[in-house]
Amino acid sequence: MDHHNKSRQEVLDVQFSTRYRLCKIQAFIGLVFLLVFSWVSYLNQSFALAVILLGCAIICAVIVYVLYKTTRIELAVNLLNINLFILPLTLLVTGGHENTGILWIYPTLAVTLFVNRFWPAVTLYGSFIFLSSLLLFTPMSELLLTSYTIHESIRFEVTLFLLSLICLAVLHSKERADQMILQLHDEDIRKLAYYDALTGLPNRRNFKKNLSRLLRRAENEGGSVGLLYIDLDNFKQVNDKYGHEVGDKLLCDFSEKLKEAIRPTDMIINEKFDELARLGGDEFVVILNELHSPINSGAVAERILNMFVDGFETFDRTHSVFASIGIATFPDDASSPDELLHSADLAMYEAKRNGRNRYEFYTKDIAQLMREQRRIEEALKTALAHNLLSLVYMPVFDCRSLAVTGIEVLLRCPDLMVDNIGPEQFIPIAEKSGLIKDIDLWVIENSFKSLLLLQSSQEFSGKMCINISGLELQNELFPSKVKTLLEKYHIAPSSIEFEITETAFVLNDIKGISTLEKISALGISLALDDFGTGFTAFGQLNSYPVNCLKIDRTFVADLFSEHVAKKKMVKIINNLADLYELRSVAEGVESLEQLEYLQGIGCDWVQGFHLCRPLAFNDLVNFLVQEKKEENFTVTDPLLT
Repeated sequence: MDHHNKSRQEVLDVQFSTRYRLCKIQAFIGLVFLLVFSWVSYLNQSFALAVILLGCAIICAVIVYVLYKTTRIELAVNLLNINLFILPLTLLVTGGHENTGILWIYPTLAVTLFVNRFWPAVTLYGSFIFLSSLLLFTPMSELLLTSYTIHESIRFEVTLFLLSLICLAVLHSKERADQMILQLHDEDIRKLAYYDALTGLPNRRNFKKNLSRLLRRAENEGGSVGLLYIDLDNFKQVNDKYGHEVGDKLLCDFSEKLKEAIRPTDMIINEKFDELARLGGDEFVVILNELHSPINSGAVAERILNMFVDGFETFDRTHSVFASIGIATFPDDASSPDELLHSADLAMYEAKRNGRNRYEFYTKDIAQLMREQRRIEEALKTALAHNLLSLVYMPVFDCRSLAVTGIEVLLRCPDLMVDNIGPEQFIPIAEKSGLIKDIDLWVIENSFKSLLLLQSSQEFSGKMCINISGLELQNELFPSKVKTLLEKYHIAPSSIEFEITETAFVLNDIKGISTLEKISALGISLALDDFGTGFTAFGQLNSYPVNCLKIDRTFVADLFSEHVAKKKMVKIINNLADLYELRSVAEGVESLEQLEYLQGIGCDWVQGFHLCRPLAFNDLVNFLVQEKKEENFTVTDPLLT
């Protein structure tokens, strides 16, 4: 701020110096002219006028003395204003030499005016015009030592009024220009003081100011604030190898991409990006205001790291630059701005120690959770790359005959199963990381292979039911990729059913509905999984090209509970399926009592541990072989015929 005030004072000094010189020049020229005219008036025996002019000359001499000896410009201006009144009034009253004094009033007023400020000038001009009007057009005209015709008086007043308007307009414009220069200067100084000259982002000073403000508000409102501390790895090598100009370009490109990475939903951000900052060198910070969960900080960090998947790309080359990110949260990790910055900084160095190009939480519990998620993600990547995923198969039965009419395919990751980590845990991580698209295609392709084997060896004629991620509804390429796999393995689309959880459906999702329609157009049937757990309105079922409603296992489990509303849900959903002519499938059948109830209400298909657990492929084949033997035995047993 001292530098700011000093620089602003320099601008004011320039304006003062200009006004000071103008006042000095006017006083000196006025002194010379007044002495000359005073002497001329004395020679013409106009003694009264000569005395007054001499008095005004003395005032000008005092002004010159004041300006040369001091810098009291306001005193000098006030003395000039005295002359502004005395001299023109004297010229108006006496008429000057041969009644020409009135002509000298115009330049005298105009010249003296420009050393004044706008509103004092308005006051002086207005006062003089008012007083001169009294002397010319009222009985006070008897005080005049000369006479003016009415036309001369009117011409003088009109000319004086127009001159005053012109002079005041010029003076007003000058002051506006001076103010604008100060404003522009202040803005430039503010940018220098609070914003990084290279990237345009807030600097360290601005960052601490904004962080302090946001922490105070969070403390008052009981909220949380997250802080990401970002350090670019290998940046020094760019400067050393390509020069600082290329390094500066990389920093600017990163700043722009950083704005885009945090813009969507994670923070409220203004057009100046005051929640971002460059602390210096290759260090940046991001403030996440109104943080709902520390986990959300990880989502932002993930998007930032995605900029560096294969290094960082600039306009002409890709650099081996990556990012290490530390995350800390107020008030969990710190109680002050400095502590929060320090905590995030420590977490950033932890990320560097753990291999770089990653992020770490300062909070140990969350850090452990996020490390676990990253471990799961890495395990999924490895399993995909080395074909280590596996499938198990859950038979689906006709509710009345209990014949196998379908097989639901379930995904497993053996490396994660060792730690009891199943799909309910790793699928959300796969969706978040983007791995789910590759996983879905892997599951579909391997399910097709299994179906071919079952059809050829067991003459299986039921449906293969495959779970797909709700994210595929927004994947325009998904239907065409499924079509390619159908053609590759010569699979009849009617033997395939895709299951999509109801929670993936969004009201009036035109793109999602379009994807479903394309899948349905292939001949694949669609099942709405876990129905009743989402927010699908009954009337929306007409909008979705679904063929089946799957009753969630939680409703089946509550069939005989004391919770009346839950007891009724199974029957309501089954009746709804009948109303819309959809197949109903009950999941999680674990007792004979549940099975008999479902048979009683006319449910179409059932599945659950009471009937069969998920099976490996060879066990599934044996199960189907055994089922076929039992069917044949039932038909040929003479006791039953």
